[in-house]
Amino acid sequence: MSKNPSPTGPPVSMPTVVLDVHDDGTITVTVDEMILPPPPDFGVWRRGAFAQIIDTASQDRAFPVRVEVHENDGSTFTDIVPAIIRRTPAPDPLAPDADLEPDTTADEDEKAPAVATHAGVADRVEITAGRAGFKPGEAVAVAVITGQTEATEHGEALAQLDRDLVDGLGISEVILLGRASGTLTIRELS
Repeated sequence: MSKNPSPTGPPVSMPTVVLDVHDDGTITVTVDEMILPPPPDFGVWRRGAFAQIIDTASQDRAFPVRVEVHENDGSTFTDIVPAIIRRTPAPDPLAPDADLEPDTTADEDEKAPAVATHAGVADRVEITAGRAGFKPGEAVAVAVITGQTEATEHGEALAQLDRDLVDGLGISEVILLGRASGTLTIRELS
């Protein structure tokens, strides 16, 4: 029996990713005390590359990682970033030619865009938050409101989401935001 874990399998222990933020906004990244260099065409790691750093350190979120962010002002933030379970949808057996290989003979100009589409249309909505108080280059989470609940007399909240919505959108975290109090809490779904 081999004592070495498979190089492509998940690690036996959770790796620790440390991000040391410098005064100029650049970041030195280590994974279990070993330097994680940015991709060659990337230049240097910066605050805005948080998602890419985590994806690189966790092999595209194949396994969870413990993240420590050491800010240049001396503050520290620690969190666990969970793995993402990626599901490949089964082909629609009723769709015409569902079992055929895709046509790869089209000219480059005729190929479909590499953007997920709904009903064949790639349509985006942009949301900006100018002068909202974000730190330069920080990762900003984006949440979509799917409903609303009311806090109990003790200030507790319970939200219930449709399982199909959670699975269909690949939701792994939920933000609860008190509209009057401004209380914000992020909870991981299990």
